[in-house]
Amino acid sequence: MKPDSPAETLLGRSRQRARSPFLILAAAVFHVAVTTAVFMIGKFGLMPGQFDQRGLGTFASDGFSYQSEVIELCGVLRNQGLIAWATFPTQLHVRLYALPLTLNGGNSLNILTIEPLNLIYYLVILVLVFKLSEIVFNYRTGILAAGLVALWPSFLLHTTQLLRDPLLMTVVLILMLTLTLIIKRDSEWYYGVILGIAGTAAMMIIRIVRLPMWPLLWAIVGLAVLFLIVRLVSQRRFPVGNVVFAIMMVAALIITPRLQNAFQNQMTVKKQGVVVPRKLSEGVEQEIANRRYGFELQYDPSGNPIPSVAGSDIDHGIHFNSMADIIRYVPRAVVVGFLAPFPSMWFDDGKQVGAGGRRLSGFETLITYIIECLALFGMWRQRKNLAAWFLFLVVSMGAVAVGLVVSNIGTLYRVRYPFWVMLIILSAAAVDSLLVRKPVPGSTLSLVLQHTPESFPVDEVSLIPPDWN
Repeated sequence: MKPDSPAETLLGRSRQRARSPFLILAAAVFHVAVTTAVFMIGKFGLMPGQFDQRGLGTFASDGFSYQSEVIELCGVLRNQGLIAWATFPTQLHVRLYALPLTLNGGNSLNILTIEPLNLIYYLVILVLVFKLSEIVFNYRTGILAAGLVALWPSFLLHTTQLLRDPLLMTVVLILMLTLTLIIKRDSEWYYGVILGIAGTAAMMIIRIVRLPMWPLLWAIVGLAVLFLIVRLVSQRRFPVGNVVFAIMMVAALIITPRLQNAFQNQMTVKKQGVVVPRKLSEGVEQEIANRRYGFELQYDPSGNPIPSVAGSDIDHGIHFNSMADIIRYVPRAVVVGFLAPFPSMWFDDGKQVGAGGRRLSGFETLITYIIECLALFGMWRQRKNLAAWFLFLVVSMGAVAVGLVVSNIGTLYRVRYPFWVMLIILSAAAVDSLLVRKPVPGSTLSLVLQHTPESFPVDEVSLIPPDWN
């Protein structure tokens, strides 16, 4: 194939940028169509064991308990005003879902009435995946990664439901984007402040939405600061914006827990879930042990804890009594975090999702195995890319954390999504590297690129036809 000239490559990139709004529009239409299809399936009882008449799925059973709270919040907003709505004790994601319901009249709740917010989540997640991929790798990797995330069946279905997971994914990706930008690029002081504000807000929302992730945030931010220091020292320059950002993030990690009382109105859980009572002062060791044990319990109608009857537990009965127990379990946690659900579970009937849900999770897990292999190959090709190593280590820490704490497959599947998205980015980089060939040293193309001005940043030639770029 005849390679494009630098000018043709720049023209192709301009065409790619011009297509971006159309790709976003196509994704929006696709998501609305899928949500409508799911709603119709539920309304007409085509899959009565999976979806109710509102379109709420049994695979996202939290939505059944949230719907009454959303309707109550909608009434508060309509009758008592914005301040009452903002301060009413509930969970943050429930509060946000009351907004589209109010705009739709607030009389009935179904997945179509909450679609405006879910659509925003879906599109923002795709844009963030694209930008994160583009910053760490390139444009093509961004398109590949965003496209795969957009079409991933279980993620797509979960973004039609009444859940907190889309909000969590959004803020985790915002945090990762700010950290990656600082690792990758030098920043002016004002840009560092802007990124610091965005990163701090993202961390606060993560704490509100999923408090147990806070120790993991310490590890992620600490790793980012370490990588930043390594880069700045090696380059022997210290941009003010990068330094300001690092200081703001560390300060946020220290100060935010002291604001916990201010967050309580955004974290009030009215449904008793499978948790163990805890204190905020408990250490990480006890937090991990309590959270894991909590997956073995549920509450009966009278509010008393009883053994859980969930049929999709992994390593049921394993408890942590010391830090040594946790350390010994880490290798198994890696296996669970990266490979669960295991093939032996793919063909059983799930308690909530049935045989079809298990088959779908098995198919997706099989594809995930391929994605993980591609991600390893991509890391080898990008082994000199500091930002790529940052993504890889965050994925690894997330997998270990999930494997340590979560023993239920359904919960693990959802909690793992933010880290799975970063795995998709690494695998997309591997696919891109397979579709791209670099010029042979000494060839005509190599000589042309050596004398190409910096305004033509071309260092590789795509094997993809120009119309696909």
